[in-house]
Amino acid sequence: MLFSNWLTFGDNPFIFWSIGHLFIGIFTCWLLLRNQPINDSLFFITVFLFSGIMRLPVFLYNLPLNLDESQMLAQGITFSYDPLVYRSVDPTTSGPINTYLLTLFGSFGFRLDFHLAHILSWLLSVLPILYLHKTLKLLISNHIAQLATLPVIVFFSFIQNADLVHYYSEGIAILFLCVCTYLLARWTVKQTISLSELIVFGVFNSLIVLCKIQALPLAFVLGVWSLVLIYFFQKANWVKYVSTVSGVIILVWGGWLCYMQANGVLNDFILYYIKANAQFKIYFSENTSFLHDFIRFPATVRKVGMEFNYYIYPFIGLGLVFFVKTFPKQAFVKMLKQDHFFWLMVLGYFIAAVAVIVRTGSYYTHHFLFFILPMCLLTGRFLHQLGHQSPWRWLLLLTQLVFIGNGIKYIRNGSPINNYSTEFSNQNEMSAVGKAILKYASPKDYLVVWGWSCEYHVETQMPQGVNENHSPRTAIKHPLQAVYYQRYLRDIQRSKPKIFVDAVTNRTFWMNDPKRYGHQNYPELAKFITDYYALKQEIDGIKIYVAH
Repeated sequence: MLFSNWLTFGDNPFIFWSIGHLFIGIFTCWLLLRNQPINDSLFFITVFLFSGIMRLPVFLYNLPLNLDESQMLAQGITFSYDPLVYRSVDPTTSGPINTYLLTLFGSFGFRLDFHLAHILSWLLSVLPILYLHKTLKLLISNHIAQLATLPVIVFFSFIQNADLVHYYSEGIAILFLCVCTYLLARWTVKQTISLSELIVFGVFNSLIVLCKIQALPLAFVLGVWSLVLIYFFQKANWVKYVSTVSGVIILVWGGWLCYMQANGVLNDFILYYIKANAQFKIYFSENTSFLHDFIRFPATVRKVGMEFNYYIYPFIGLGLVFFVKTFPKQAFVKMLKQDHFFWLMVLGYFIAAVAVIVRTGSYYTHHFLFFILPMCLLTGRFLHQLGHQSPWRWLLLLTQLVFIGNGIKYIRNGSPINNYSTEFSNQNEMSAVGKAILKYASPKDYLVVWGWSCEYHVETQMPQGVNENHSPRTAIKHPLQAVYYQRYLRDIQRSKPKIFVDAVTNRTFWMNDPKRYGHQNYPELAKFITDYYALKQEIDGIKIYVAH
């Protein structure tokens, strides 16, 4: 346990919630009324400490918040036994770096549980804010840079939506994107580029795709813009500098591909990470055209954005005011041309983020977090253009006011304002299935779960015996199903797991029909389980098999 049991939060920690809102409200109003910024160190210590305190209920909640979170923790546990991706683990759309970070903490002695995942999620949410502030500070006044980051702090401090507080796979990618954007802003302002910074940019830009494959277009936008800036500021050395950044990217990816080839998993990497994920939308989402989805995207955000919409309100409010007040004066076009077209690049990034989310077609709420970067930067730009003394600056309070309004509504309706009761978490940290598994095996034994219940790996700390620790791509019909199924059979025959769990019930995500998706419907798998395993226990429809 990372935390003592004496610190608890119920469904309605009204005093805790009220003090938090009162503090950040006063702090924001004080900054809005000032004509100058406060010391940066004091600012970040204050807002980061505040945000961490307000996330304590989530830190203390040792239960899964999202299926992806359990998936990555299970992979992190498995990497501690076999760190070769695609031999032991298929991270699907999440790049291996997200899992390797968990394994790194595991190697330092941390237990890979949901406490750790929730803390890392928060860190990966707030660290990009530091680079967003540094970027804005280069381009506009520090006072407005501090103001523009406050809605992000409020957003990540009070959100309750599990999709936005779990260990989401976009976290490290967003951090790397923010670092690269900061370097682009630095070159723009200094009008010079150092080779060392160019190398750092190349490394981070290369690694983004190994964090989240969907972030490739965003990394591409930043990479292309780095070439534009090289042309602006190092025209005489254009070939040398372009060769440097290109060489770094080739070196990073060449090294990774050689590592894959040397270990015999290069073809698997290309097939499962690139080809299979490129087909993900077509076979696992609604089959609508890209143009249709792109045009309807604002309506989609309004419909499925949920609590992410709370962050959008200051951006939309300031953006509308800016557009109405300045468009007749053609200030919008002038703004896009400022800072060597840096803001045109940010707009291009914004459009690319829309395309990325539309292309996935799944519209999971955490995908919208890719908008944090352009929206925060553009919020600062809008506020700068309107003036730091403009009465419209008070629109920055909209995010907090929406949280307060919804909180009051929940209290009046008798609904909880905290979804993460520590008492509930403490009572349910180990499920009946997890306890049963550990009756027949030890944490060092391999475990295979058929279905989508990766939390059993986390509860038992048992590594996964197959690449795909959740089975939809193996079980559900699609063009590559046979490939996934054959790999599943090879994996389970290789690892010979101590425990096999058929976790398909009417509650299973996607695979919610045991008569259709139970392991008995897959002849070769069913024969393997019949030959080498015995059914020992059944709990709420979940069957636990133990090797002879």
